[in-house]
Amino acid sequence: MAKDKKCAHPSCSCMAREDSNYCSAYCEAAKDTTEIACNCGHAECAAKV
Repeated sequence: MAKDKKCAHPSCSCMAREDSNYCSAYCEAAKDTTEIACNCGHAECAAKV
């Protein structure tokens, strides 16, 4: 069983996909962007805003 890992984008609260360090293409593209809140669109992050 693969270990769960947090998305590598600093402001994201989601778990990363199995084949990536990020939960979405949004987070991967924004990896060098400083954000107060993540805009990946997943429920985990939307609940934290």
